Amino acid sequence: MPRARSVFAVLLAALALWVAAPAWAQFELPPEEPRDQIVLAGDVSVRRGQEVGEVVVLRGTVVVAGVVRGDVVVLDGRIEVTGQVSGSVVNIGGPISLGSSSHVLGDVIARGRVRAAPGAQVGGTIRQGTAFTFRSPIVALGRFAPWLAIWMSVLVLGFVLLLLAPRGADAASVAARTAPWASTGWGALTFVALPVLGALAVVSLVWLPLGLGLLLALFLLYSVGLCWSAFALGRLIWREPRGRTLAFAIGWAILAAISLIPWAGRLVWVAGSVFGLGTMLVAAWRARGSGGRHRPGGKMPIVVPEPVESSTEMERELRQEGAGL
Repeated sequence: MPRARSVFAVLLAALALWVAAPAWAQFELPPEEPRDQIVLAGDVSVRRGQEVGEVVVLRGTVVVAGVVRGDVVVLDGRIEVTGQVSGSVVNIGGPISLGSSSHVLGDVIARGRVRAAPGAQVGGTIRQGTAFTFRSPIVALGRFAPWLAIWMSVLVLGFVLLLLAPRGADAASVAARTAPWASTGWGALTFVALPVLGALAVVSLVWLPLGLGLLLALFLLYSVGLCWSAFALGRLIWREPRGRTLAFAIGWAILAAISLIPWAGRLVWVAGSVFGLGTMLVAAWRARGSGGRHRPGGKMPIVVPEPVESSTEMERELRQEGAGL
């Protein structure tokens, strides 16, 4: 009898596992998606047996011996394909070489020459010597075009701000180091308050022009804050008295690289805008309290004038010197 119970328990457990198997299959983790390869300046090599997503290189060389699930785009450099590309292969400023074992499902477009070895398979069209217009590189970049447009605009805006307000950049950097929590708090309040005030002004009709102007200027104001955050970050690495331009470029490159991560792009933009707006407000308040001169404490040093000798004492000294002569 106990043996029969044991056999029955085993059969029941097997039946339960067989019924629950489809349910457990639903909780299996999805396979990890191939990672995108984004390089500002450098080379990308997809080895045989390796699988990646999109490949975008601003300046450098791309060698594909494995599998690329997306497109391969190079702005200035060289592309060599001996593996498989599920999308298109585009070289805006150089040549493309296709090996005999290469297989491209999309188009192959290059400003330079396209060399295709016998046996190379291309599902789309092959075009060489293509003169890319202003719109063509944006279309070729696909979903990376917004990232490139935003961060290149931030780069140019930062250089303009450094040219117009170099001491303002220093003041924002000092505020970021000496008052990080105050900068974060005031920046978050400003980030939320600006669109709310703009919407209220539009609804009131009386302040309609002001509200529209504020709402249209939000992206510019947030971008200015992002520039100050990039400069403050760069100053942590490239400290004074070294150049401001390179400090900003270092901070910009770090933020732009982090924003390439899919889930971190918006977070970097919002956090950078918030913190930069806060540093700008703190620096402006300190400058207001110090007569236009920025200091970390917001106070001007008290200068005590040296005592001036009275005219009688000066005459007495002159008479003594004359008597000595």
